[in-house]
Amino acid sequence: MKNTKLILSSLAVLSLIITGCIRRSGSDSQRQSKDDSSSESSSNANHDPSTRFAQDFNTKQEAFENGNNVTKDICEEGMILLKNRDGALPLIGNKPKVSVFGKNSVNLVYGGSGSAAPGDGERKTIFDSLTAAGIEYNKDLKSFYENNKASGSGRSVNPSTEHGDIATLKTGEAPISSYTDNIKNSYNDYSDAAIVVLSRTAGENWDLPRVASDDSSRHYLELDNNERDLLRHIGRSNKFNHIIILMNSSNYIDLGFLEERTNPTDYNDFGKYIDAAIVIGSPGANGIMALGEILTGKVNPSGHTVDTVYTRYNEDPTWQNFGGNFTNGGDSYLKQDGTYSGYYLVEYEENIYSGYRYYETADFEAKNGRYSVFNYDSSVVYPFGYGLSYTTFTQEIVDVNSLQGNNLKVGEKFEVSVKVKNTGSKYAGKDVVQLYVTAPYSQNGIEKAHKVLVGFAKTKLLEPGEEDKVIIPVDPYDFASFDSRDKNSNGFRGWELEKGSYIFHVAKDAHNDISTFVKTLDEDYQFERDPITGYQVDPLFDEVTAHMANGQNMSRSNMKDTFPVTITDDERKISNDQLNQLKSKSSTNNEVYNTMPTTNAEVTVDFKSLAGKVYDDPLWETFLDQMTFDEMLKLFNEGC
Repeated sequence: MKNTKLILSSLAVLSLIITGCIRRSGSDSQRQSKDDSSSESSSNANHDPSTRFAQDFNTKQEAFENGNNVTKDICEEGMILLKNRDGALPLIGNKPKVSVFGKNSVNLVYGGSGSAAPGDGERKTIFDSLTAAGIEYNKDLKSFYENNKASGSGRSVNPSTEHGDIATLKTGEAPISSYTDNIKNSYNDYSDAAIVVLSRTAGENWDLPRVASDDSSRHYLELDNNERDLLRHIGRSNKFNHIIILMNSSNYIDLGFLEERTNPTDYNDFGKYIDAAIVIGSPGANGIMALGEILTGKVNPSGHTVDTVYTRYNEDPTWQNFGGNFTNGGDSYLKQDGTYSGYYLVEYEENIYSGYRYYETADFEAKNGRYSVFNYDSSVVYPFGYGLSYTTFTQEIVDVNSLQGNNLKVGEKFEVSVKVKNTGSKYAGKDVVQLYVTAPYSQNGIEKAHKVLVGFAKTKLLEPGEEDKVIIPVDPYDFASFDSRDKNSNGFRGWELEKGSYIFHVAKDAHNDISTFVKTLDEDYQFERDPITGYQVDPLFDEVTAHMANGQNMSRSNMKDTFPVTITDDERKISNDQLNQLKSKSSTNNEVYNTMPTTNAEVTVDFKSLAGKVYDDPLWETFLDQMTFDEMLKLFNEGC
């Protein structure tokens, strides 16, 4: 459960869309900056404040309200419908009556524990969202969870040690024994649906616990005992028309329990009770207001997963060497319980094979008889890029616009046009077109995942029967492979494209193709310089194996025998040289700062005046001199 399991953003495929926009904008910006430096006159023209600054709001309150609207829009686009058996959603009828279960239903995880947390202002609740959407909820159940004496104190804020030296977190779920007969009887009047909230918190200042707070044989991203008891209690009550799960977390919980698997256990057997599931992520202060509209069908969900959702975490490569610390060189960092321990240690042995790049590659190798211990269907619950809708769509490639025909040419971008049609009859909706590529691979050659995401695009809102055409631009540089160890023995270490056939997949997700086409690269190509910045491309690290305890690095050529192995206590010992480097407080910064900057100067420049100014413009210094010391400190500490 290392950072590969952290969702890149709190929400679904929108985070993919945002990432794509940032990359494209960043590239354009870098090219523009290079052009701007060609002459002083062009720089002044491009930085004309009259063309670069527009005031959208007259007051801070207007800006704040707009921010809340944007947050809600993001959640409408990003919440993910994972399961919807027999059309359980949207809820139909006049004013559906629901019971909302889960101690965390009255205390959502709104963001991360660090800089991703929302501010201290008002935070909308699930119940605000339900009410706004015309859904009535069980107030007795809500009051029960709000009463800590009745339902328990709730989840942990920070990790604490309960199983030896391993820190963990409590989910805070109320035990079934605390549910009185009055509470159980309250279900009768709110039985259109049981909505169950499952929450997990995470932060940038600690790793996710590898051990559950109530069972040392489980981990934090599994259901704990009280959550399991709650699902059994709701499912066996036979009082609800539907059971809907809400995943309130920026980390995918082990969701094996959502589906009835081929080899049922006490964990994934819950699938027979559960009709629908939605990932609501960490919705920020106002984003939860999207939920009620999704539940009632006013908004059709269109988010998609940004990681492979798998089960049996201990069979994932990243699990094997995540967490723990060196066995010597202690007294180095403060633990949550106030004691000191050794330096953290994580061995990155999985190579490039994390997330969907591992699961799709492992499946391909297994199907070709080279990785017999792997079974995709028993490991993966939902693929990367997966997401359901209340309607159905078709996708059809209508054009691959390329000057080179079926050939790839480095430096030439091409476009893939895909026609998307809403084939449903009841609901308008949006679909996401995803494009992946399979590069030519040779055994023992450059490490390459079987599939790599190349691009994606979301349609406009399509009414039943309506069509839209989306265009995905493709740059061959985006799917080059990095050969840090010269595995193809051509004397080059860096980004490369090897000659051969490149298979492009227009797909529902990373695992399920809609259609494919092939383009061919006639000659190998090495990128000696970054095509955007012009900088020399060099490996920044020495041979990876030189720094690894057991010298292992996972390879597609033999995934079974190179699968990461948990290192031993002896291998966790830190050398004196490494220890001295960790303890060193020396700096490579040669600047000497021995005078305080000017503060609290007379205010003569407002921030708006700086719009479009280059950063070495002296007006910036005048502006910064106006700040007080406390303002500078606040900006430094909270400006992220």
